[in-house]
Amino acid sequence: PRNNMHITKSNHPTKLYMSSFFADATPPKETAAAVQRDANGNAITVGQKVAIVTHNTIKAYHVQKSSYGSFDSTTKQFIPQDEANKTRKTSCLLLPEGLRGEVITVHDTNAADRPQPVLVKFGADDEERSDGYSLPSAFSMHLSANEIMVVV
Repeated sequence: PRNNMHITKSNHPTKLYMSSFFADATPPKETAAAVQRDANGNAITVGQKVAIVTHNTIKAYHVQKSSYGSFDSTTKQFIPQDEANKTRKTSCLLLPEGLRGEVITVHDTNAADRPQPVLVKFGADDEERSDGYSLPSAFSMHLSANEIMVVV
């Protein structure tokens, strides 16, 4: 050491005590939960019925292979994927405009970064369907608020 000066715990000028550090800390700001609003500005809550507002732009890749395909726009019947022209791009279920489901979770986007904060469950045909679509299987999907609208 230089000039016979030793740094010890008792004589160090920048010594910090944890109790003084936390005493000066600013408490976190309280923020209200972010309310998710549909394409029409209605608040989205758990248990509500919602419908898809875009036609064939939302693709569900995580459904059963037997559910890959699309829907006829006039009859609303399911059209299975063409096995002869199968590609990654077509190996999905295209969600049609008007397809209805039930909101099962709404995440707070202030608490977590969620680009698709609304979890919607779409039931199979054995459940009562008022939208006329014939779903091959039930599935759940995360959607953004602007992709759905609340159905009254």
